[in-house]
Amino acid sequence: MFNQNTSADTKIAVLEERLSAYEVMMNKIDEAIQLMGKTSQNISKMLAVHEEKIDQCNKTDDLISKMLNDLKDESEKHCEAVNNRIEKIETKLDEFVKYRWIIVGVFAVVSFALSQSNMVVDFLTPDSSQVQIQQK
Repeated sequence: MFNQNTSADTKIAVLEERLSAYEVMMNKIDEAIQLMGKTSQNISKMLAVHEEKIDQCNKTDDLISKMLNDLKDESEKHCEAVNNRIEKIETKLDEFVKYRWIIVGVFAVVSFALSQSNMVVDFLTPDSSQVQIQQK
């Protein structure tokens, strides 16, 4: 049927056809590898951006936490100052109440003593003029 020479030509043609198909597949594989490389680069960029955002969020969280602690400390200082002022006012008020009762007691004793004294009674009572009724 085929001579040996034709058979070799056919084999070469078949091999060339297969080689051509392999080259097409290799080109597609190269394109896929390049596309995967670009995708990997894009993913790396996105990860870098996300990592930067996470770092920024961590910094913001730390700053907010520090501000809250500072606000807490300041609030505690104000609370302590108010408590000290209240204690001072209470001390002054206790002293005032103590002196008020002393003054009320002294006034009560003095007024009682004066009310029992005849001189004060005579002084505070108006002189009654002696009215004499005469008959004519």
